[in-house]
Amino acid sequence: MPYSLSFALKPIRTLPVSAGVPHRAPHALFYHWLEAAEPKLAQFVHDQADPKPFTVSPLTADGDERFRFRVTLLEDQYWPYIQQGMKAERTIRADDKILALDGEPQVEHRTCIEIAQAASARWEIVLCFDSPTSFKSREMTYPLPDPMLVFASYRARWDAFVPPELHIDDAWMEWLAQSVAVSRFELASQVVDLGKYQQIGCVGKVQYAVVARGPEADAGRGPLNALADYAYFCGTGHKTTQGMGQTRRLERWEPDKSPPQRQPVA
Repeated sequence: MPYSLSFALKPIRTLPVSAGVPHRAPHALFYHWLEAAEPKLAQFVHDQADPKPFTVSPLTADGDERFRFRVTLLEDQYWPYIQQGMKAERTIRADDKILALDGEPQVEHRTCIEIAQAASARWEIVLCFDSPTSFKSREMTYPLPDPMLVFASYRARWDAFVPPELHIDDAWMEWLAQSVAVSRFELASQVVDLGKYQQIGCVGKVQYAVVARGPEADAGRGPLNALADYAYFCGTGHKTTQGMGQTRRLERWEPDKSPPQRQPVA
């Protein structure tokens, strides 16, 4: 654990009428796969699992009539079921198109032990929020990546899925509150259409810095860096199973000279 599965799709048919919410098509396909492989497991994940053991990215256009999305799995046991389900269903409907999986997914896999052991001790961490990211705080949606909310969301998923010996204790959260601050950011707000309602979140990048110094600051940097690496798999904030909170760690802060990010399918 965990896995990242990147899928390419191509259109095979155009329909006369648009239907559904394209943003949610990968989410529905994931459950179709589980349902085809093991209906009881699909029902458990949908109705009871908390936190959810997966994330799904939005469906994005990739040029030349190609599309992409990504699924992450936070427990090893789900990968065989996804492989089995893919044999039964390889298409989704997005707006007025029927899209088919184009080949097999690109698979990335790292164990949590590997993530923990490979964690650096950097003082600064740069995260890029590729899809709108927000948090549920005090019964409200909060669309700003405050370090406590960001890293608390990672820690909750980490502790839910890793062996007990890798758990991060409560004292680390106190260290986080006293030691880590936002030092730089380039953010914009973006609205996500989830069908029955819309959700606002932030996209862009943020640099977090350990502002405390001394032995106590050193003690917390290992878990901080491990969780920043884990973010690529677990996503950030809420609604990560419906396309929100897709996150990458960047090596360093650099001016954005890249082409515009691929936009979710409208």
